[in-house]
Amino acid sequence: MLKVNRMHFLLAASLIAAPVQAAPTGKVKEIITDPRGQAAPGCAVGAFRDGKTIFVTAAGAADIANGKPLDGDTLFYAASVSKQFTALAAAKLIEQGRLGLDDDVRKYLPELPRYEVTVSVRMLMLHTAGIRDSLELIRLAGIESAADTDKATALRLVFDQKSTNFPSGTAYSYSNGGYLLLAEIVERVAGMPFADYAQKAILRPLGMKRSFFMNDARPTGANIAHGYVPVGDAFEVRDSYPKFSGSGGLMVSINDLARYEHDLAVGHKVWTPAVQKIMLTPGRLTDGTPVFVERPNLAYGGGLVIGRRNGQYFVQHNGGAEAFRNVYARLPERKLAVALFCNRGDWPSEKKADEIIEAIEGDILADAPGTAKPELAGRYISDELQAAYDLSLSGDDLTVRISSPYAADGSTLKFRRNADGSFSASGLRLLFDEDGQGFTIKTGRVHALRFRRAS
Repeated sequence: MLKVNRMHFLLAASLIAAPVQAAPTGKVKEIITDPRGQAAPGCAVGAFRDGKTIFVTAAGAADIANGKPLDGDTLFYAASVSKQFTALAAAKLIEQGRLGLDDDVRKYLPELPRYEVTVSVRMLMLHTAGIRDSLELIRLAGIESAADTDKATALRLVFDQKSTNFPSGTAYSYSNGGYLLLAEIVERVAGMPFADYAQKAILRPLGMKRSFFMNDARPTGANIAHGYVPVGDAFEVRDSYPKFSGSGGLMVSINDLARYEHDLAVGHKVWTPAVQKIMLTPGRLTDGTPVFVERPNLAYGGGLVIGRRNGQYFVQHNGGAEAFRNVYARLPERKLAVALFCNRGDWPSEKKADEIIEAIEGDILADAPGTAKPELAGRYISDELQAAYDLSLSGDDLTVRISSPYAADGSTLKFRRNADGSFSASGLRLLFDEDGQGFTIKTGRVHALRFRRAS
């Protein structure tokens, strides 16, 4: 069970930081460098300790055709890393008393149907509202790419939904639609376009001069990274991201994130104590249970995933589009933050971010000396399915043999390990607890089905 203690999440001065080491930029360069050099896209990285920059480095091209390299001032499409900024914009209005966390969203969005259970602002922020995903609705409506439509269309599709995925507040389901609505609420309460309010309330006060939110227009200007996907032995441009904001929409550079990180850690001009409480308090469902994000020790807060993984406490959010992979991770207990933004869709960004963290801190994400990794093979039980799963592991292949009163013994599932340590099979995702004493299975229509190790 997650032990909620907000002081774990705040970057308090009382926390003891690890000894400062020389910046390992050479090792980090190796992690993010493609042998093809400027003929390939790559990544930009920033590392920060207690709000101060340890290093900023980059490798690869922002624009392969024109030979433009990535650097600390390159603007990347932030994808879902934007969500913490959307939540922050709402938190500033809440701090001012202009918006309430538990307000009925129909107070601001009367176009939304009256659902079975009232949807609150807090539920949008925590992904517990059950609002259907706007990007999925766009695709299902026959629009080939979200880059080919606008905010009004996305909103209309969400407003037209007659029901939610589940009774609001009773479950967690990641929803770009919820954050689209959250940004629209900010816009209506602020009385100006969301992009303008975010500029006024967040980006400008922090000196994030190059960064901006899109407002139904493709980004223009110098030093903007194209996104790329591999095609054969080369790469093709895929700038196929939405041009509106809320669930995404932020264009940001590593050097501007350094200014944001400084405020979060020590400045508190925008990240005031009241804002921190909103952003860094793990959410709860209406029955009081934590809003877990697949793993039972990771919870969702204000556009941030909060909890312990790989033996360390993280506050982070990843972001992905067809041709962008981003991670912005903080380790509050070590006063460390790492931002990794890549303009290529084929690199496992969280794995690379973890490698960068270990290049800075040492082997902190590996098992402690003298301890073995949890044994994953064995029998696991689901009380809800009245089923036993017998697991065997061979390399990256996981075989599950199912015993159930509903089916003949011998039914099997074949899973393959993913880069993030989870396992996938035909629309299923299986994620082990860190101690190996259980796992969670998730499908598109079944969320967080728990199995425990048989005693």
